[in-house]
Amino acid sequence: MKKYLLVHLLTFSAIFNLAAQGFDFAPVGAKWYYSELNFALKVIPHTIESVSKENYQGKWCSKLVSSSNDIVPNPVYVYSQNDTVYWYSPLTNQFETLYDFTAEVGDSWVVGGVYSTDGHGNPIYADTVTVDSISRIPINGDSLKVWHISHSFYFDWGKRIFERAGNDQLFMPKLGLIEAYVWGLRCFDTPDTAFHFVPYPCDTIYSTISTTLAPNESAGFEVVPNPFHEKITITSGTPSAVFSFFLYDQTGRMVFRQQNAVGILEINTALLPSGIYYWNVEKGGVVVKRGKSVKNWI
Repeated sequence: MKKYLLVHLLTFSAIFNLAAQGFDFAPVGAKWYYSELNFALKVIPHTIESVSKENYQGKWCSKLVSSSNDIVPNPVYVYSQNDTVYWYSPLTNQFETLYDFTAEVGDSWVVGGVYSTDGHGNPIYADTVTVDSISRIPINGDSLKVWHISHSFYFDWGKRIFERAGNDQLFMPKLGLIEAYVWGLRCFDTPDTAFHFVPYPCDTIYSTISTTLAPNESAGFEVVPNPFHEKITITSGTPSAVFSFFLYDQTGRMVFRQQNAVGILEINTALLPSGIYYWNVEKGGVVVKRGKSVKNWI
């Protein structure tokens, strides 16, 4: 009898907790689709999915499972309360604010429990988010509120937060200039809604860049600065070296190509939008170096 009452008490407690939380950011079945550049240099869907509801660390949480382990903790636990989303950080061993959907222009909140380093290598354990402006976008017959944000340069994230869906680049702030090639929210689906932010199917896989790489030829090539703003300079280290340079945006679309450059190449990037870019240096049709650069948000 006591066991029976305990089970019912725990069930009632969980239901009451869920009801008190109200808005559910990650109902079971919710799925985020991002773009990911895999080891074969194909752009594949990276997914984060809400697979269950669990009582975790005293909170009624959504358990989110990621298709790769280097972007968010896997699994990651989140819950919603009063239009604010919290996530459990293994770094601080407590729940931290992730999204504040009540924020107005000029408001700020701190995303704790994330990790980066400043320009001197000093650790940073939180990212401060500030709302610069608010707008709306039409999507799939709906109108989504959009928070345009600024945050610490030392974290990769994005500059827009979509109502109900979250950030438009990564699920949460991540160490700046990360080598895990995941970027760009493609779609956010739940059992009741479907928000598609790209003009192609959410699970599209496509090739963008040559898979041939000759790392022994990469010595001497530099692509600077990183981050960049108005220009990128590519130097070969050998004045007579002939090479080609290819620059791709976050969707894998080529935005710049220069073939048969000699010694040094300087390209004007002033008109490129802020964001993450991927590049290849080739010699004789073979990729000798590739990397990732960020254009300043300012």
